[in-house]
Amino acid sequence: MTKRIILILFYVLTINFYSQEINIGVNGGLIPLDKNLYTTIGGTFEYRPKNAIFSINTDPFLLFYQRNVLLTEPIYMKFIIGNKFRFCPAAGGFVRTTQSYGWLVGFHLEYLMKDKFILFSKNEFYKDYWKDQFYSHYGGSSTYINHSNSLLFSLGLKLMLKK
Repeated sequence: MTKRIILILFYVLTINFYSQEINIGVNGGLIPLDKNLYTTIGGTFEYRPKNAIFSINTDPFLLFYQRNVLLTEPIYMKFIIGNKFRFCPAAGGFVRTTQSYGWLVGFHLEYLMKDKFILFSKNEFYKDYWKDQFYSHYGGSSTYINHSNSLLFSLGLKLMLKK
């Protein structure tokens, strides 16, 4: 799965390299889970064809959950509304190192500063799915697909590498 994602990103980056916008950056945030707040830190990569109203994004981040560190790799499409101040609905999917997977929806607020930097806020809803296996007292087992919900609130800064 990860190899396919990398190949798709590589393919997208090599197509029409001269006519695109590329942004990279960092972000940090909070996820409220189990009546506690857990922190995240990660990067962001955005590919946007020139003058398009959408972009393809990946924002891998580390989630510091209890005594574990989980890597989440989301890939999503973001629709861009506005120029200097942008409102951006987003939708896509993700995988985690816990072998859970799911989909996400959200909205991003972005502010273009001095034509090179973008200050942004991400507000996303994650729907996780994972498999649990239960063993019977008399032998055998059953597999169930469980799910949970989480919200991610983060702030970050992106640099326009190519405009």
